[in-house]
Amino acid sequence: MADEADIAFDSEQRHLSHALAAQRRRGTVLQPIGSCHHCGNADAIGQRLFCDSDCAADWEYEDGLRRRLGLAPTRH
Repeated sequence: MADEADIAFDSEQRHLSHALAAQRRRGTVLQPIGSCHHCGNADAIGQRLFCDSDCAADWEYEDGLRRRLGLAPTRH
């Protein structure tokens, strides 16, 4: 039986997978840059794109707004 930490980790990984799939559908695939694409944090990022699911969700929201407003994507 999974404990709360396992459930939270699985949920976060699922969210990140959905965020990546959404980017692939848009034709823009983010590449690991050694820091979080949203906040720029470089602590223990490795090959991940975001610190956590909060940064991934915030980036998705802001990217969607930029696209709807016709603004250029933000690059870190």
